[in-house]
Amino acid sequence: MQTGSRLRQLFSTLLLFCEPSRPALLWEQFRQHICDDFVHRLRTMGRSNPTAEDAYDYGLFLIDKLLKESNRALKDWPMMPQPQQD
Repeated sequence: MQTGSRLRQLFSTLLLFCEPSRPALLWEQFRQHICDDFVHRLRTMGRSNPTAEDAYDYGLFLIDKLLKESNRALKDWPMMPQPQQD
């Protein structure tokens, strides 16, 4: 099951087509579920002790990547946190 992946796609779709009034609140409320697979993934990518914040940053990076497929980016939603690392 790919829950995190599906939730990232859903979150991107919500941003693109539903124009939520408080997207940062949605992110804060559901980021743990959206990024549930990342601590393990970051370890397999060579991060020795990834934190929850590392996982959330990676989640933002991947959401931004999904948005860019539609010629948009997280920066188009000024209240949303931005990924810190590429």
